[in-house]
Amino acid sequence: MNCPQKRSVHNQKTAYLFILPSMCILTVFVFIPLISAFIISMLNMNLYMNDISFAGFGNYLKMLQDERVWNATKNTMAFTVLEVPIQILVALILTMFMQKNTKLCKFLRASFYIPYVCSMTAISILWSMLLNPNSGMLSFLLKKVGIIMPNIMTNPTYAMAIIVLVTVWRNFGYTLTIITAATLDIPYSLYEAADLDGAMGLKKFLYITIPSIKQTIGFCAVTTFILAFQAFDQIYVLTGGGPQNKTETLVSYIYDRGFRTQQDLGYASAISVYLFIIIAVITVVMRKYTDRREAS
Repeated sequence: MNCPQKRSVHNQKTAYLFILPSMCILTVFVFIPLISAFIISMLNMNLYMNDISFAGFGNYLKMLQDERVWNATKNTMAFTVLEVPIQILVALILTMFMQKNTKLCKFLRASFYIPYVCSMTAISILWSMLLNPNSGMLSFLLKKVGIIMPNIMTNPTYAMAIIVLVTVWRNFGYTLTIITAATLDIPYSLYEAADLDGAMGLKKFLYITIPSIKQTIGFCAVTTFILAFQAFDQIYVLTGGGPQNKTETLVSYIYDRGFRTQQDLGYASAISVYLFIIIAVITVVMRKYTDRREAS
């Protein structure tokens, strides 16, 4: 074996050593639970693992007849369709004003990123206190001007919208940080050429910035979609899936069936596999679509 080949083999071994810790973590916390969930979904098993029996596809057949599964699917889709575009749109609008790498823009980007590093549970508790119609700060301020604030978290019409807004408020700093980082790599000569042609700020953003960061926007859309489909903390804290199951998502229903009401791990695991398939299929479709758009 000559010297270049030896060096290549050595580099490959070194790369595998760097990958090994991540692969161990993924195996323990992702792959093994995923396989376990599929196995448990084929069993009749409660939370205490008593009277375990083979169910085959019985849990999946029962899921097809469960109206709450379809209601949770509809709510999850609605939440995702609302939250993902709003989050990316807010990030893009703010990026237009914070594209320069000045001290003020750096400070604003850091400020907007702070909620993302905080726990979603803590953020949800904060907002539940602010929106409380009896003792919340917002209710207090509205009473000062003669407005009585209704309990919007128990209103079937507005509850989901509030959850979407709270989620966007907490998460858009993540998308903003990634998008603004991508804009800093755009050659400044493109903007200079646009200035010579008399293009204004909005046109430069639409015809130079956005086309240059299409790949980054696609990445943010996919990752945000995956997180939105797994929404749980904010729903559990703010509404608990109510009112009238209007905000119950698939993850909150999995928690309810597996750990609260019926403690049926087999059935909850079947719904988990169903959720995994939905996320996997839509993620692959989105990636192929974004890749095709980038190639065109």
